[in-house]
Amino acid sequence: MTRITVLGECMVEMSPDGSSDDGAPLYRMGFAGDTFNTAVYMARLGDQVAYCTALGQGDPFSDGVLAAMRREGLDTRLVREVSNRLPGLYAIVLDDSGERKFHYWRERAPIRDLFSEHTADQLIEAAKASDLVYLSGVTLAVIGDIGRARLKDILAYVHSLGVAVALDFNYRPALWPSPEAARAALDGVIPSCRYISLSSEDSRPLYGREAEDLAVEWSALGAEVVARDESHAVNVHRPDGRTATAAPGRVKAVDTTGAGDSFNAAYLSARMAGLPIATAVERAHRLAAIVVCCRGAILPHGTALRLDVP
Repeated sequence: MTRITVLGECMVEMSPDGSSDDGAPLYRMGFAGDTFNTAVYMARLGDQVAYCTALGQGDPFSDGVLAAMRREGLDTRLVREVSNRLPGLYAIVLDDSGERKFHYWRERAPIRDLFSEHTADQLIEAAKASDLVYLSGVTLAVIGDIGRARLKDILAYVHSLGVAVALDFNYRPALWPSPEAARAALDGVIPSCRYISLSSEDSRPLYGREAEDLAVEWSALGAEVVARDESHAVNVHRPDGRTATAAPGRVKAVDTTGAGDSFNAAYLSARMAGLPIATAVERAHRLAAIVVCCRGAILPHGTALRLDVP
């Protein structure tokens, strides 16, 4: 069983759930967020997962997030509770093909204070005992300048101890003051990463380059880089070469929210278990295909994840 520490934000999610008799859209409330989604799927795949985040205290939404974490078997000892604050909220709007657009309310979300007080010390101890530490570009965006500086040092330290670090770029321009600020933050943690996941949708606005080009460059420094293109074909670059995998068969998506997060969960779970790259990619595609056929980022609790069956 792989021991994993995941860092990021869990928010209140409002996902489309049909319409009323007069045609007004109806929404279902849940709890989700990019790294939280990945943490949940890792736990469902059998890994031992701790989630490091900050929440409010005593309100029904923060309590709901904590209950969801515990229901999924996540270790909540790294959750920092901040008084008089509410979790961030986002609503999903879907087009006819299931592609989504997000609308956020998170200006005073408690995640911005994650690294106040003793969070850094607690995270260091948890990360040292982990096999893998996972974060995303969204994590870096929402923890602020102080948090980014502290986290950069923590990741460099645990990397020096042999702990694997995984980064999903997941670039969201609205969360950053500029592409340059995002690039500086990401560049600061890349040297600590064993696993990197990005697409050209991430790399073009940040670097003016294709994901494949960056994957070649970063793999030469020692990372395993998963480069995803618009067709969903995946090329994985390592210092010892490149593994190319074809795009999977298409499925009719209902909601693409959480597709990349679930892909990362299955891929990393498989790789940390010692499975070959091609098998990890295949399992990752299968989980993502299941996820996009349901509404919301996280499948209903108890949904079977049959990743070994075509």
